[in-house]
Amino acid sequence: MKNMKKLIALLLTFTLVMAMGIGAMAAPDDEGGDPAPAAPAYDYPLTVTGLSVDEDGNHDTVKFYQVVEWVGETADKSDVSGWKAVSAYSSVLTKDVLKSMLVGDPDADPAVAPTGMTSEIAGQLAKLATGGVDATSYSVDGKTATLENATSGMWMALVTPVDADTVYNPVFVSADYNKETGHEGTVAVNGEFADGVAKSSTVTLTKTASTSEDNWDDGKPTTTAVGDTVNFTVTTTIPGYGDVYTAPHFAVTDTLTALELDTDSVVVANLEKGEDKDYTVSATASGYTITFTEKYLKSLKAATSVTITYSAVVTVDAVNAVNEENNEVSIEYSHNPNNQGDYDVKKDTTQHYTFSLDASGIGKDVIESLKGKKTSEIVKIGKDAAGKPITETRTTSEIGDPEKDYVEGPLQGAVFGLFTDSEGKVPYKDKDGNNVTAESGTDGRMNFKGLDAGTYYLKEISAPAGYVTNSTVHTVVIAAETESVSVTEWWNGSAWVSEKPAEGTAKEVTYDTDILKSYTVTIDGKETAKYTFTNNKEPHSTEIQWDEAELIEHPFPFDNTQGTELPSTGGIGTTMFYIVGSVLVLGAAVLLISKRRMNVR
Repeated sequence: MKNMKKLIALLLTFTLVMAMGIGAMAAPDDEGGDPAPAAPAYDYPLTVTGLSVDEDGNHDTVKFYQVVEWVGETADKSDVSGWKAVSAYSSVLTKDVLKSMLVGDPDADPAVAPTGMTSEIAGQLAKLATGGVDATSYSVDGKTATLENATSGMWMALVTPVDADTVYNPVFVSADYNKETGHEGTVAVNGEFADGVAKSSTVTLTKTASTSEDNWDDGKPTTTAVGDTVNFTVTTTIPGYGDVYTAPHFAVTDTLTALELDTDSVVVANLEKGEDKDYTVSATASGYTITFTEKYLKSLKAATSVTITYSAVVTVDAVNAVNEENNEVSIEYSHNPNNQGDYDVKKDTTQHYTFSLDASGIGKDVIESLKGKKTSEIVKIGKDAAGKPITETRTTSEIGDPEKDYVEGPLQGAVFGLFTDSEGKVPYKDKDGNNVTAESGTDGRMNFKGLDAGTYYLKEISAPAGYVTNSTVHTVVIAAETESVSVTEWWNGSAWVSEKPAEGTAKEVTYDTDILKSYTVTIDGKETAKYTFTNNKEPHSTEIQWDEAELIEHPFPFDNTQGTELPSTGGIGTTMFYIVGSVLVLGAAVLLISKRRMNVR
């Protein structure tokens, strides 16, 4: 019995050993190797450098996505030297792709280095990015992001810029496992896969203007006359999208107010227009949109500056004292390779102003007490031979001091002309080539509209019946002053708004631009009007704000003396005087000769 128990124990031991041996033989890999080892538990911090910080100390943010993981050699050889694509990215990082990317084997140092990574693969991975882990810490200066305790493998870092003007390409950082030494190291590569510095492009947008000397040019593009040609230049920087962006978008839209675009003048320097070329253009008289083709955008490996030029003619024909022409350019562009349909925006503007004398209104955005009132820089009055006003009627400045700024005896029907020379011989012409004239109304005012800032010469062409024409040439100077302001607006997806909307519902844009601060009208050295504008609105707006307390007028009176004016040279009246005078002289001569003959006899 005792021997039987020993035999049973021996058989059980043999059976157990055989079972273990069979199990071991049943799980070899295809080449008879050992079973797959467990994944290492080592970890290592990952870093991304080259980040940006704004003036308020806010920094870019980084999220890490693991795209390759360490699994060791598996029985079915689905790994590549112990590395395998994370399932979310396996459609891009196939076994063949990994073979072309990864260098060496698990015993090499480094064991994973994506030297075969291309920008196209990087873009495809970024587009698939999901989940992710936020950086666990940032450097004191905010320019380095760190992910602590990253498991072995290759990680993709996507950077969200604090400044909307910056566009980042994906950054790839590897936590490498070395089986021989039992520790990890890091290999970092960026969009060009050379080092660990985040590669970025800064998007810029600038719009400038200059005027051609058509009707009048004071050398300042912020002031224009109706009919002037304004030449615009838009300069922008397109990010180095390359193949990192699978469907990049970049478009420029320019909207013109009170200007008529020459649609044939829209040109992008050094680029070709066409669907299969570099850009396409959609243009009307009021603006254009330029869309850069995907083919061109994907050819850009680095940030690239492009220049757009075009011209437009000032068409505003209003009679306001100040007519504003607010012209804006904006861009929308891909800025996130993970969501290329989420466009960011930028904007810039140019303001232009056209002026009128004795206008029937004083601007678009006026304070309530000034609506509908007229400016009174020039007033025509009638006087008798003694220099006294003909009538008791008094014309008062509608926006100045009614007790001080007035004239008596306004005169209707006097015709004035503007000239470009101090002698009043060269007429100033409008956009159609006609001499610019104005006739005084019942209140004595006369309106000259659509003028640029500058120096003009004013002369009466004809007086009302019963008055003598005053041919004195008067010097009229319109002087404008502008100031630079910082404007903040929001794009809600369909329109620009100047009031901050609910958080997260619109994109904020800030830009600098020049707006009108004041303008004055001086006649013969006397300041007859000064209009000052304020921009106290927060945030600032491109629309000028009138300040009633700083509107000053002292109307300049142009007088006509009552009397009969001799007809001008060539008129029948003058001719008759000459004829009658000649006849009288001739008659006197005949009488004198006849008298001498009679005396001789």
